[in-house]
Amino acid sequence: MLGHPQRIEPFQHFLAFIAKAPGSVLITGPIGSGKKRVARFLIENGPWQNTPVFTLKGLHFSEDQWGQAYQTLKDTGTLLLEGLQYLPLSMQERFKDWLTGQAPIEKGGKMIPPGWKVLALGTQTDEFLEGLRYRFTYHIHLPSLNEVIEDIPYHIKYFLREKPIRYLRYFFLLKAFFHEWQGNLHELEQCLLQAMAYYRGMTLVEGFQGGEEVFGEKRVRYYQDILKGEWWYFPYRFPPGFTEGLAYVLQKTDFRNRIVREGWVIPLIAAEPGFLVFDLNDPEFEEKANKMYYAFSEYLKAASG
Repeated sequence: MLGHPQRIEPFQHFLAFIAKAPGSVLITGPIGSGKKRVARFLIENGPWQNTPVFTLKGLHFSEDQWGQAYQTLKDTGTLLLEGLQYLPLSMQERFKDWLTGQAPIEKGGKMIPPGWKVLALGTQTDEFLEGLRYRFTYHIHLPSLNEVIEDIPYHIKYFLREKPIRYLRYFFLLKAFFHEWQGNLHELEQCLLQAMAYYRGMTLVEGFQGGEEVFGEKRVRYYQDILKGEWWYFPYRFPPGFTEGLAYVLQKTDFRNRIVREGWVIPLIAAEPGFLVFDLNDPEFEEKANKMYYAFSEYLKAASG
């Protein structure tokens, strides 16, 4: 599980208890908030880890597939339901009664086996049949990435773990922090991929500046200067006041000097004061990135006044 330790560690302890406890689990949250990751954690950390897993998707939930689930799982296993909100209301009604052991899912069918672990994933509970979510033993709701800003550096470092990238421009992190992540983790990963693709293209442009020796390494800009200032190739959504206050904070305050003075960023090229980066190899990368975000937020708030 990824995220700021103060949030993710107690959450992971909670999940570890849920993984070992009997009963069904409903996992809800926005698209890309990590529902499948949580389901995988529950499966891998409970007594059902060595038993079969059968997945049903809401749009394709049929009695034939239900029969396949019984045949695959038999008396013990995990039934994973994806897109529960897409189930027809009639099927939700039958599923609700089956989940509580009141009736089979189909006429003449079987009741819920006591050895099954039922995990269901959904985006919005208001699309469920009234009372359905209360039939689950446990309900885990995952927040949007906008609600857990401090998790962003941890996910960025994870997505770039196998990429030959050492430095991230601080300006990219500002955009990542202040962007309205409606697509959450999937969108964040896509943003990184598009940024790298853009700079790969830039290396082919005549007159491209790159390849200098920095700290004994070859600096290829699309690797280390991700997302400099080009806004056109990714549909950024910023909260009101961000773009208006951005220029003021960067040009009229000592914000840049402060983040250098505090040692949060590295001025790779002294002649280019805007080229300030975070080192992904720094063990305090995530902490420093968050400090920069909160500092900038203070400056932005003052600028708006």
